[in-house]
Amino acid sequence: MSNDGTPIAVTQREIAEVLRTFARSNWRSMTLEVGGLHLTVGKDGPPPAAPAAPPPATTRSLPAPAAPVWAAAPVPPARPVPPPADVDLIEVRSPAVGSFWVAPSPGAPPFVVVGQAVESDEQLAIVEVMKLMNPVVAPQSGEIVQVCAANADLVEYDQVLFRLRPIHGG
Repeated sequence: MSNDGTPIAVTQREIAEVLRTFARSNWRSMTLEVGGLHLTVGKDGPPPAAPAAPPPATTRSLPAPAAPVWAAAPVPPARPVPPPADVDLIEVRSPAVGSFWVAPSPGAPPFVVVGQAVESDEQLAIVEVMKLMNPVVAPQSGEIVQVCAANADLVEYDQVLFRLRPIHGG
């Protein structure tokens, strides 16, 4: 529950993002508790159980719970995107880890498309992090040469999202 007493909801996408972050970390195990969710994972099988305190003398012990079932969630392989041959391209990178959105809302046209000219500080996309929308903007004027992530992809901090051919003087 949050501080104001409302329940905290965790989406499947947010859980997947936490698990991907854990997989890339140097941690061996992790426990996460949010709202009614309790998640414990380990890279080398189930993490060791925390030592339990002995039960008080006036209560009897309960049987041990069944062993948890450990299954790895499928993580789609990253699809490599070869960079264009043009070495003068500017890479526009993700400002955060989150969901990549090419349009301001579902069904709306994308902010930009390949071949489109953009101005400096023009919004190119959104990276959503826990319901916070972070704009991805052009660092300078140019032409969109490549969109390197698909709509709704989970992206990394500093991942290349766009390649832009600069318009000199922009």
